[in-house]
Amino acid sequence: MRIGLIASALLLTSVLGFAADGERKSTSVPRFDAAVDRGLAYLRTQQPQGRHGGEQIIAAYAFYKCGISKADPVIAEALATAAGRSAGATYQPISSYDHIYGAGVDAMLLADIDKDAYRTHLQTIANYVVATQRANGSWSDNPTNPGDISMSQYAVLALWACQRAGAQIPPETVDRAADFLMRSGNGDGGWAYRPGTTEGPGQGSSTHNMTMAGAGSLGVCRLMLHGSRKAVKPDAEKKELAFGALEKVEEEVEVGEVKPAFPDYNASQAAGALDARVDRAFSWNLANFQPVSRVEHNLYFYYCIERAAAVGDLGKINGQDWFMVYGDGLLTLQGQDGSFQTHAGPVVGTSLALLYYMRSTDQILKTLYGKGQLRADKGNPFGDKKKQKDPSELDLLLSSMENIDFSTLDETDSSIADDVVLSVQSIDDPKKLVGEIDRLKKLIRHPNAQVRRSVYWALGRTGNFGLVPQMLEGLKDPNVDVNIEAEMALRFIARRPNGFGVSLDPLGGLGQSDPAEQRLKNANDWRTKSFKRWSDWYFQTRPYEEKDGLDELEAATFAGAKAEESGKK
Repeated sequence: MRIGLIASALLLTSVLGFAADGERKSTSVPRFDAAVDRGLAYLRTQQPQGRHGGEQIIAAYAFYKCGISKADPVIAEALATAAGRSAGATYQPISSYDHIYGAGVDAMLLADIDKDAYRTHLQTIANYVVATQRANGSWSDNPTNPGDISMSQYAVLALWACQRAGAQIPPETVDRAADFLMRSGNGDGGWAYRPGTTEGPGQGSSTHNMTMAGAGSLGVCRLMLHGSRKAVKPDAEKKELAFGALEKVEEEVEVGEVKPAFPDYNASQAAGALDARVDRAFSWNLANFQPVSRVEHNLYFYYCIERAAAVGDLGKINGQDWFMVYGDGLLTLQGQDGSFQTHAGPVVGTSLALLYYMRSTDQILKTLYGKGQLRADKGNPFGDKKKQKDPSELDLLLSSMENIDFSTLDETDSSIADDVVLSVQSIDDPKKLVGEIDRLKKLIRHPNAQVRRSVYWALGRTGNFGLVPQMLEGLKDPNVDVNIEAEMALRFIARRPNGFGVSLDPLGGLGQSDPAEQRLKNANDWRTKSFKRWSDWYFQTRPYEEKDGLDELEAATFAGAKAEESGKK
């Protein structure tokens, strides 16, 4: 599970009425979280009655991936629908055209939410998908049309979901699917919609959607036939990870060791050949780089690339983390009502966008990695994790830092930063953080903004009103990401999910290409406004014995100084 900003969960629970036992997950990127919140709110307004049957399932699947409880009516009703189609001896498709699409989303929903309860249903779905495979390894919308990459993708997803749940899948079916994908691609490294024809988008040429659909499907086949790709040793140059864009590490297995589903089967396609083909698809995508999808079914692309990137171990795009690059492109496609419009309609489009932001496939992989966690890109400073049961990693880390002089550290020194992010965000119970408050507070002085941000997140999560003065200090921090974290922490402590009307965008929509002076002015204006409003609230609500007038004077001095500074810019 991706560890998130608890304030986001509070906001969703109180404003959107989500089930109390559903823990809203976070993307760990505030602007992406805000987009997810708006998307979920939009989907809440859409009634499934009279809509395409697949919309109900894909929307419920997106809800679940966001952390909404399976008891929520949207998810519960979708589960009943999907289970109803697969309750008998033969799967009953949504429609003749969408038979494989429907099987895919039904299988994913049932398998990811409760694979044990729905194992017999998933076997029924698996039997149907196996029976409808063409001799050449593909799937199609009807018996007369040639196989297509899109339909084959959802067949592979259905088989993977059923296999994860313990259903019996013939390995030959997966092998034929991989062979079809290997043979059907174009010479430029991409895939067309219906290989060997000029039908559909691209008219036989490679497209973004089909190239990433093909790459993701081939990666899933590789996972089932050979296990996951072996971990690549990091380059001499350290990877550039955004806060929260963490990598996989396992407690019980080595990185990259997901065992093959059919260990005794000798696949016709070698693992290296499958990997090389997926890499060629990534190369095509880079050569035709398009972070803002402009194809007909534009949201389909983001869901496809999330899967391909997860199973194919995609790294950077032009030196930047792929998730951030495409995530920012996806942001530009969200409407004012929170929806994402696409060829198949806003319910499907919005659901696919949420599945991208929640890294749906990555969530699946983490369950396959045993007790895998999220961590930053560096080695474990405490040795073998299997032996680290008690004390916790956080306790060990803080103990090792008791005598560090932060004044001797450089702001760019990341030797400690990654360990702090890993250890702090590995805590899943706020009670465990309470006992470490005093030591965590010392880390607020750390020169690395990533450390400060992680600490503000942790301190805010304790819900301790006595920490408000420290959170106010975070609003004065020179780093805007730290400012946002402090604002979110205050919202959680105060039980005010919307705060005092201050946005979570201190730069006011400006980016790195905009003038530095204007970005600084916007940030300072934001800091002044947020600090003033939270300070006023705190001075009115704090206990009487804590009132001495000195902090009011400091707050007034800060607000006045920032206002003067912004006015000079």
